[in-house]
Amino acid sequence: MELLLNILFVILSLLAAAAVGIMIFFKLTISLRDSRRQWAEKQLGQGNRKALLLYQPSNAKRNVPQAEALAARLAEMGYAVTVNCPSEDLPYSPGDYDLLVFGSPVYLGEVARPLRRYLETHPFTGKQVLLYVDGLDLEHAPELETLKGLVPAGNELHAIKVPPRDQEKLLAFASEHGG
Repeated sequence: MELLLNILFVILSLLAAAAVGIMIFFKLTISLRDSRRQWAEKQLGQGNRKALLLYQPSNAKRNVPQAEALAARLAEMGYAVTVNCPSEDLPYSPGDYDLLVFGSPVYLGEVARPLRRYLETHPFTGKQVLLYVDGLDLEHAPELETLKGLVPAGNELHAIKVPPRDQEKLLAFASEHGG
């Protein structure tokens, strides 16, 4: 009987250690998702129309090529594109741009907090707005609905959820709704 109790104690200890490890992993994942990134402004294109593309890089930066390809497509469409990471204290006024594009990865059903905060603190109306999130579950997009809810009424809004690294779907979306 004592041997069984010792085995049970060891098993329960291992399960508790695994649970703590999983909680730490998810806490770090959320912390990275919501961390403010260094400003990394890039300018593309020389068009007469102006576009602002703010996106939160994923933890592994897998969505950076998506955003870069999107910015290049917008430049091809005649926009002078400003690209950066979202932050409450960015010097951009949404009113100065013809097209506003906001993107974020999805972790645990949520978009990055810096993007949500930017949208909450920079109201705008009368703008063409494209929202995109990249995540695995394409059948359900409650995080996209949350993001859409942060865009004030009075804007032309289009939104899409794309698989991670899927540039073609995102570029087709931009070509259809960004012009």
